[in-house]
Parts: sequence; structure tokens; C-alpha cells
Amino acid sequence: MKTVNLFLGIMGLSFMSCVVQPKTDAIDKGTTKIENGKVTLSNPDLEYEVIIMDNGFERWFSTNRKPKDHYSIAFLENKNRRWVQEWNARAGRMNSVIEYSIDYNSQTHYGYEVNYMLYHYLLYFQQVNNLRLD
Repeated sequence: MKTVNLFLGIMGLSFMSCVVQPKTDAIDKGTTKIENGKVTLSNPDLEYEVIIMDNGFERWFSTNRKPKDHYSIAFLENKNRRWVQEWNARAGRMNSVIEYSIDYNSQTHYGYEVNYMLYHYLLYFQQVNNLRLD
């Protein structure tokens, strides 16, 4: 199974990922597990696993998230595409809190669950670090 690993942290932020094999006909059967500052998403049909490690995100997410039916998949993909593009432009620069780039391919169908969680993490990161990605 190919994996996409996203390891995130306020201090020592690190993002590592590998390419995900696109599957546009797979149904999004993603599952989310949240515990002890670690959010794990997995979907064997889409062959991915995403791990977000950030002690503050779990608490923020539980109190600030919108219901899953609040956003369309098109909205989430559009926001993530633009925010990841800006994130990657800032990654690794001197005095930047963003140390690593995100390998997010806008032509790959990651499914609703991945886009939902990535959107919320990027929103959280912007709020906590008082910066804007758009």
C-alpha cells in the first residue's frame, strides 16, 4: 500500500509525503482516528494513510471544525490546492515556520476525508501562527 504521511507539529514542523496513486473510481471509505495529539486517516481503497501529529490540533479541531456536510468536495480541493501552493512557496525559507513542502497533486482524487482534514489543519496552522496562505 502506498502511503502519504503528513507529520505536522508546531515546534519542529515536518511534512513528509510520497506520491499517491490516483484512483478516481474508488469510493471514499476513509476512517479517522484521533487520540493523544495524533490524527490518523486511512482508506485502503484509495491506498493512502495520512498522519497529523500536532498536540494542539486535536483540541482545536474538536471545538472549531464545521460538520462534514458543510463543505463541498470542490470547495475543499480548491482551498487546499491554493493553500498548499502558497505553503510550498514559503517552505524552507529563512525565518519561516514552514519547514517542509506538501506533495499535494490537484489531479489526484484523495477523497473527502483527506481534503476535509487537510483543510482544517491548514486553517488551524494559519490561526495559531497568525499568518495567511491566500
